[in-house]
Amino acid sequence: MKRMFVVGALVWLAGGAQAQSFTALGNSFGAEALVSLDGRLLVPPNGARMHRLSADRWMRAQGPTTPQQWYDDAGRLLREDRGYTEYHERFVLPQAAPGDPLWEAFIQADGEAVGGRGVVDALGQVRFPALKDGEWVPLAVPDRVLWNARSGPLRFHDLHGRAVMELDEQQVQWVAGPFVGRHVYVACSVQVPEHCDVRDESGTTLFSDDIDALLPVTDGGWWLRQGELWRRVDAQGRATDSARYQQDGLYPRYRQYGGTAGRRDWPEQVNRHATGSADDTPEPGWLMADGHFAAQRGNVRLDYCGGRWQVLDNEGANPPTAAPAALAAGLDEPDAEQRQAPPWRVRHPTETETAAVLDCNGEVVFAPSDVTRFDAVGTGLLGRFGGESSPRLWWDGRTAYTVPADMAIDERHVTPPLLVLRGEAAGVNHLYNLERGRIVGRPFEGVVRMDGGRVVFRRDGKLGMMLADGSEPAPPESFDILPWGTDRTWTRRYLDGGDEELVLLDASHQVLLRRRLLFSGVELQSTWQGDVESQPLTLVNLGTMRFADGEYFVQQWLDRDGQVLLSDISCPASGNGPPSKGKGVLLGRGWRVDSLPTRPCKLPRALLPVLAGGDVTDAMRDR
Repeated sequence: MKRMFVVGALVWLAGGAQAQSFTALGNSFGAEALVSLDGRLLVPPNGARMHRLSADRWMRAQGPTTPQQWYDDAGRLLREDRGYTEYHERFVLPQAAPGDPLWEAFIQADGEAVGGRGVVDALGQVRFPALKDGEWVPLAVPDRVLWNARSGPLRFHDLHGRAVMELDEQQVQWVAGPFVGRHVYVACSVQVPEHCDVRDESGTTLFSDDIDALLPVTDGGWWLRQGELWRRVDAQGRATDSARYQQDGLYPRYRQYGGTAGRRDWPEQVNRHATGSADDTPEPGWLMADGHFAAQRGNVRLDYCGGRWQVLDNEGANPPTAAPAALAAGLDEPDAEQRQAPPWRVRHPTETETAAVLDCNGEVVFAPSDVTRFDAVGTGLLGRFGGESSPRLWWDGRTAYTVPADMAIDERHVTPPLLVLRGEAAGVNHLYNLERGRIVGRPFEGVVRMDGGRVVFRRDGKLGMMLADGSEPAPPESFDILPWGTDRTWTRRYLDGGDEELVLLDASHQVLLRRRLLFSGVELQSTWQGDVESQPLTLVNLGTMRFADGEYFVQQWLDRDGQVLLSDISCPASGNGPPSKGKGVLLGRGWRVDSLPTRPCKLPRALLPVLAGGDVTDAMRDR
């Protein structure tokens, strides 16, 4: 396999890298150019598609005359390979270093007739080799992965791709392991299922027993389950005492399969029998990761908040207590309904208790007597009074706000300090500013978009934009309004004669750009800022324009001041074909690329003002 590395190919991007480029797909090119955010051409199109892998990595597929290539965000060629790598889903290893993403991939080496499934990084370098008829599987332990073949043994590998353990499933069943910090595996005989070996990666059997589940203990020993009974054993599998711990609900007999003793493998409540006899008085509690038994009544434990846990039993909820590390290691995943970002929890009303808000210690912090229901929304709560069907109270964690009795808060549009209120009688909407404690602005019919500083509303069939003070910097006369971050806004409206007006407003809602167009499809173009996508560009579709020599299709990429960075022009096709079948031009700031360099498209003079950011209709009148 032929490989070529360029100087610096092994230099990995910093975690805080800022994306400085984007790809522009030319309609007549069938491939993307890589362009900097200030409009410079970094990598011209060559007939192959280009894909972003991370904030500072691009991969270009094989072209008609070029190998597969990897670029950084500045357009520098880092690596190329005449083999074939097809990226699939992300391959996520636990505790992996940030900024080092991996992918499952189909890999076919240069000169090889067939390929296989492997794992590669953002430079296309192979981390786990390409194998056939199976798949790579990440495990919950940070330093082992599994090759799960469709036929043949299970093969475990370290992070260097070296095989470290093999289990032939025609002979044994993989029950458990490897474990964090302990590279041992539980394998039970297929012929004699009650015979199980605990083996290390050298092939040594540490001990044998009838094992249905095995969980590691921090002192080097284990919790071992046989049937529905757990017992404590040491590192050699010897029982440390006579106690047995009964776990209900394992009928028929359930045997763990594979896995790595993750949180899902730890039992819920068990009953301790001190001497191991069924005649012992059962004592409820939980098995802990440090090897001891914690007596505790209750059959459900919840990740409450702030590192605290709560036990629920038939008598209700016990106060939340700090979760010790030994319990946290075995806690199940947090309860979805209880998992909220704010440091408090909702108590729903019962026959004996009112609705209330509790802090992480279980103390009541807010409990108005007339509120019968709370619903968590974002960073606050909506409350309903008595038998009312809609909320009228908003609580932000400190202050409660109540809206007038003839209004209701629209649960779909809560972006503090702004709320949308429904007028129950009139059937109209109002904007309510929590900071001012009152309704602001004129009523409207519906909400299209909303954030904490503005709302795009509908009134009389047209769109407008209202700010937090109730003012309307964009009156309702547009058919589309698109906020662009917090400091830019696009508006589109119809003009007399069927044309469109495209306007870009700045943070003060002053006009940065105003263009008269025949058609103005607007799409915000995403790129990356570190690990987060942002939208520093807008792609504007100007539609098809007819000139004396035929039809031209134009799309443009604009910066945040509305200035043209790049135009893509599809020229007339021969016969009556659409422009996409004709020649194409990518026209940037001081550069031009033609899809057919030997026969470049000649652009009509009347089109040039459009390409510079002018009005389409003026250009057409000049022909």
